[in-house]
Amino acid sequence: MNARCLGSFLLSLVLARPALADVVFYTLPGSDLQVILQGSAGINPGGAITFTHPKFGKIYFDSQETEIRKVPTLPSQFTKVLGRAGNDADKCLEAAQWALRHGLLPQFHQAVDKALTANPKHPRALLVKKLKGQMDAELPQSASASQVEDMKKLLGRRDMKVQLSKHFILMHDTPDTPVHGKNTRADERIQLLEAVYESFLLRFYAYGVELEIPKERLKVVLFNEYDRYRAFSLRLSPSLASASGFWSPGNNTAIFFDHGTNEEFKALAKVSSELQKLKADALRDRTPATADIRRLADTLKLLIELERENSDIEVVSHEITHQMAGNTGLLPRHVQVPRWVHEGLATYFETPNGASWGGIGAVNSSRLQLYRKLAPDEKHSNIDFIVGDQIFDYAANTATVVHGYSQAWGLTHFLMEKHFDRFLAFYRRLGEMPPNLPLSQETLNEIFDECFTGTNRRDLDAEWHSYMKDLKTDIELILEGG
Repeated sequence: MNARCLGSFLLSLVLARPALADVVFYTLPGSDLQVILQGSAGINPGGAITFTHPKFGKIYFDSQETEIRKVPTLPSQFTKVLGRAGNDADKCLEAAQWALRHGLLPQFHQAVDKALTANPKHPRALLVKKLKGQMDAELPQSASASQVEDMKKLLGRRDMKVQLSKHFILMHDTPDTPVHGKNTRADERIQLLEAVYESFLLRFYAYGVELEIPKERLKVVLFNEYDRYRAFSLRLSPSLASASGFWSPGNNTAIFFDHGTNEEFKALAKVSSELQKLKADALRDRTPATADIRRLADTLKLLIELERENSDIEVVSHEITHQMAGNTGLLPRHVQVPRWVHEGLATYFETPNGASWGGIGAVNSSRLQLYRKLAPDEKHSNIDFIVGDQIFDYAANTATVVHGYSQAWGLTHFLMEKHFDRFLAFYRRLGEMPPNLPLSQETLNEIFDECFTGTNRRDLDAEWHSYMKDLKTDIELILEGG
């Protein structure tokens, strides 16, 4: 792993949901690589800093290489937001939506309850309560047994373990040993799946949009080893050769693997192992470089764990969004929905760089950076080019498909936040299209204009770019003192 790759890897690690109110900016010894972490930091006698990650434990930094900034915890911010809402039911719903964007599901329901106390007939709050009742209803076990058999036939393996949750069937071959605390990797995956499921539905119901509730558990497969995942993926389609996870609409099954088993992470683990050996030697010999070697070894070990977790979470939240859209009637499976719509929605809901469920609609730093790179290119970064779905043709031809995802994310983020009703009307019109009919650029733009009638396309494009120019990640806001 070269320094540039390591730098990109380290700089991407920003936790989206702080458990405590410390943000640590740490520069690795002998380099200009900066790591940004959120957790709890304490200054020890002599100036050393102990950093505690809420999930992965403690590491130690030199205070000369570290800056600590205090920020309010998300729960404390929510308390202020809800307090300002007072007894105004609409503002309580706004507080609930704030909680949802920051991954605070219990606080979301707290705000909805307060809205109903203020106005027992509030339509959107009642719709959320209706949804909760539907989500809490027990799904039939008989249907799940049939689904398990279908999954075993699809995989061609009968040795996979089965774990049921309220809304998912998880078939996996991961170890039954705990990885963090008391939970196995399958337990953690189930928790994430349920969080994505609930948050996806709440995002629409809280805005007054009633979707179909899946009548059976959704099917998910988790391979412990990348090689087995890849062999299965290639059996389905050669186009999946580079996929880090996918949802198969035909089988209605989401397929994943433990990202710690791919070649990139195996290489990182080897580097970490060598550093741990150097650390052991340094601690035994007590050389002047001992402290630096120890910090570097422990920091890299933590960051690899975080990135492994981040990769799993981002891919799962992205692909389960595809699955939820196809199973709730939002983007029906029989319609050839343009790629920018599918991927824009999935990137909007994916959890960016967070080793916990970080909510939906968060500002994804990697997507935002890539959007900014293409934004000055008015030929390719404009609403006409994206709505007609040319952006992914362009991205594929220039071998920069990530730009297609980032432009789709940017436009979806803007429309979901600023023109939600019209954007949902666009989704509905797409769902009314004839089955399996390719939609031309002209058709897509006509449908879009029909839903955004009375809006000048050039003005909307200018509004979008202005919105994106002002969009900031949480870390950018911290650096600005916001």
